[in-house]
Amino acid sequence: MSDEEQKNMLETSKQNNMSYTHIEDLSNEIFYEIFEFIDYYDLYNAFSNLNNRFQNLFNYPYLSLSTNIEHTSASEVEKYYTQFITPNKHRIVSLYFNDRLYINNSQSSYIIDSSFNRLQSLNFNRVQHKQFLSLLPTLMSLPHLSSIIVHFNDNIVNLTEIYRLIFQLPFLNKLELLAKGYSLTMSLPLNELEQHSHIKHLIINHACSLTELINLLSYTPLLVHLTCMELCKQDQYIEKITSLKIFNLTSITFHMCNVEFSNLEIFIQNIGKQLRVLCINTSQDIAYMNATRWEQLISMYIPNLRVLKFGYDEYHYQNIELASHHTLLNQFTSSFWINRGWFFQITVDIDYWPPIKVTYSISPNRPSWCHMYEETDNIKLTVDRLYFAASREYLVDKIFSFISTFHITHLTIDCEKFAYIKFIQLLSMLPNLNSLKIMSLSYFKLKCAVNQSCLMNNKIITLEFQSFIENIDLEKIQFFIDLCPHMKYLQVKCEHTFNIESILRYILLKNNTKFNFFCLWVPITNDIMIKQLQIMINHEKLLIQHYEIKRTTDKIYLQWNN
Repeated sequence: MSDEEQKNMLETSKQNNMSYTHIEDLSNEIFYEIFEFIDYYDLYNAFSNLNNRFQNLFNYPYLSLSTNIEHTSASEVEKYYTQFITPNKHRIVSLYFNDRLYINNSQSSYIIDSSFNRLQSLNFNRVQHKQFLSLLPTLMSLPHLSSIIVHFNDNIVNLTEIYRLIFQLPFLNKLELLAKGYSLTMSLPLNELEQHSHIKHLIINHACSLTELINLLSYTPLLVHLTCMELCKQDQYIEKITSLKIFNLTSITFHMCNVEFSNLEIFIQNIGKQLRVLCINTSQDIAYMNATRWEQLISMYIPNLRVLKFGYDEYHYQNIELASHHTLLNQFTSSFWINRGWFFQITVDIDYWPPIKVTYSISPNRPSWCHMYEETDNIKLTVDRLYFAASREYLVDKIFSFISTFHITHLTIDCEKFAYIKFIQLLSMLPNLNSLKIMSLSYFKLKCAVNQSCLMNNKIITLEFQSFIENIDLEKIQFFIDLCPHMKYLQVKCEHTFNIESILRYILLKNNTKFNFFCLWVPITNDIMIKQLQIMINHEKLLIQHYEIKRTTDKIYLQWNN
């Protein structure tokens, strides 16, 4: 590019930047939409006395208002309620209460009644369950109330009455309920009546048994999304769920599932036909690690499943031995899983305090340019916090030996304190690696890193760095590039954009014949940035071969002939 062309490009950029749009140029309709995302109190302070136009906008009778009541004293709450809530009951669509003292029916000014005829969403944080119970009957008269989020701050023994009354709310579409208690129970009977709730999104942020969950679901036949914090272990065996009629459920998440796999199978067999998303974390019952049983369950009873996120946790204090269920884990890499885009991963958390946690998981694959170089029938390994006390070295060695029995092709390392010797040891035990991702270089010391000739025959072809902060990291990156003679793809994630030219210059000067695909992951990219990089590459002759440079929102891709 000639000097004249560069000058014209910069002049055009300056002219484009001289075109301004003022906030006053926006239409009233746009302001109404913006106001819906701002708290009423903030709107009042910002716009009520600004000018006539904004005063009229603010007083528009059909403007939907949201408000957050989180003052520190009862007097402040009463003042806020009197000045802002009461005069605007007919305009408020969302109310957020952030303290236990705000719901008190003995004070008539705080009552939520039928005057809130546009109220759609109620959010109660840190409320006592008795106060919430006293409010529930008054909510029956609200014609548009579709969402309730309630977090109780006291210990509760029984949630039966709370759920019974909530299920009677005529227009409720979403419910999120958080409760705590050592012996929390729900004794709702199985619903055998025609009357039912219209809830479509249910979030149960408390522990419950599978039997209690089944009874709850009998009241919500229209349910679409279900999330449960914990399914408790129960002794009784679930034989049949003949009376449960739920036909729209497409998404289930169990953050901790402690029921036996055989019970979960029966549950899924009865509600899984339309299921598209299933997320489960569990431990203890090794039956969950049986890939064949999962394949049969999915093929026969969850034919529409598109997203599966599954995690099984093991904890090791003293030793780890290869058990029979470990030998079958490679079955999770068969064509059944690969064809559905579900990939198996092992995550090892080597913390400085026992136990060592090993998680076996299935998750959807995330598309990336570098995946064109990866094998499909692979197992990905993530090692968190590669740091250990000398007294635990024997256990760490046993973990590494255990890991090496699997066909690991992708390794992600997150090193809070880089145990370099152990890192090299781990690499030498994984001969099938074709992809290496390093989360941080902060603790890696070059003076400790001696190039290991025993690793020079590795098969690594993709190399990624998730955190580049200082220019000194370039030397560390170069060490790993030299460690991977077969590399084809390099990706570097930068915290800032000001140093991308120096990064690109350094990489190309030293490595343009070693690989031919480079990705810079930056906070944001634009066309001017691409032009400047092109000018630098051409002017400094960093690449004499034909090359192509592209960008997305936050990535710059550079590929050249090698």
